[in-house]
Amino acid sequence: MGEQTYRYEDLDSLDDESLSIVLSQCPYRLLTLALKATAEPLKERILGLLTADRKQLALSDLNELGVHEPAELRQLVLSEIDLAHRSIIRIAKHLRDDGQILTGS
Repeated sequence: MGEQTYRYEDLDSLDDESLSIVLSQCPYRLLTLALKATAEPLKERILGLLTADRKQLALSDLNELGVHEPAELRQLVLSEIDLAHRSIIRIAKHLRDDGQILTGS
């Protein structure tokens, strides 16, 4: 997560400690929405960094969050997921600017 434009996928460049700090600052609903459209390797890494209780809740909610509904509802869900991704990036940038996490070059 260098100075260029941040992308959600850039979270994968954080070390585990920094990513854990970012995740701890994310509201639960935001995290669950973001995970719905997260690539499997990053999703597994994130889930592995969550507490056991939070991971179990996230997995349960991920199964319930459908993107298989009619097109209008599907678009709404995808828009919410995009907003969740951008919100998590803002949290990460704030933590970096405050010196609470280290980011890659």
